[in-house]
Amino acid sequence: MRIEKRGKIIIITVFVAVILVGVFSALFFLPDVKWYVPRNKIAIIEVEGEITECYEGGANPETIRELLIRAEEEVEKKAVVLRINSGGGTAGASWDMYRAVKRVEKPVVASIGDKGASGAFLVAVAADEIVATPMSVVGSIGASLEFPFDIPANASEEAEEISSLPSGEFKDVRNISDENITRIAKGGWFTGEEGLRMGLVDKIGNMDDAIEDAAKLANISLEDAKIVTLRIEDSKVIEGGYV
Repeated sequence: MRIEKRGKIIIITVFVAVILVGVFSALFFLPDVKWYVPRNKIAIIEVEGEITECYEGGANPETIRELLIRAEEEVEKKAVVLRINSGGGTAGASWDMYRAVKRVEKPVVASIGDKGASGAFLVAVAADEIVATPMSVVGSIGASLEFPFDIPANASEEAEEISSLPSGEFKDVRNISDENITRIAKGGWFTGEEGLRMGLVDKIGNMDDAIEDAAKLANISLEDAKIVTLRIEDSKVIEGGYV
C-alpha cells in the first residue's frame, strides 16, 4: 500500500512539475505573448448611401442608432469611427441620425470618404472630429422644399422652371468666420481641402488617420487595440473584422 501511495505521489508531482515548466517557459521564452482582459476595440460604423427612414438600402437612423448603442454599452469598445459616404437624404432622418450620434458619450470621429454632404454632413457635425479626404465633397448645407408643380420666384413673375425653394442657415458649430458662414449658407458644396480652410473639416486624412485620432481621443494605444466593424445582419448586430 505504501508503495502504491508513493507511486501516486510521484506521478502527481511529475505532472504538476510538467505544467509549471510549461507555464514558466511561455512567460520567459515567449516575450511577444500579450494578455488582453478585455482587449480595447474601436468600432467602425458605416453611413452609406441615402439617409432615409426606409429600411431597404441606404442609411437608416434606427439601424445606426442600434449600432451606436451596442458600441456604447460594450466596455471594451473605447471609440467609434463613422465611415461616411453619403450625399444626404431626408431632413427628418438626417436629424434623427445626428441626435443618435450626439448622444454617444464615447469619442466619435467622422471619416468622410468620397462625399459627406447635406444631411450626411449634419451627421458628421455631431462627431467630436471630422476627417475628410482632400477631394471629398462636403457642405451642401440647407434644405430644399420640392413642389409637384412650377411656381414663380415671386408673385410678379410667370412660373417657368422654379420648382423648389432651397434655404438653410448653418449654425456656428465650429470655428467659422462670418465671411465663410455667408458662403456656406448658400448651400454650395466644397472639396475636403476647401472645407478645411473654411472650418467645416478638422483634418485632411483617410480612414486610417480617423482611426488613429479615435484612439488618441480615447486615450488608448492603437497597437493594443482591435479594429472591428458593426453591422446589422438578419436583425442582429454582427461584429466583424476590419481590412
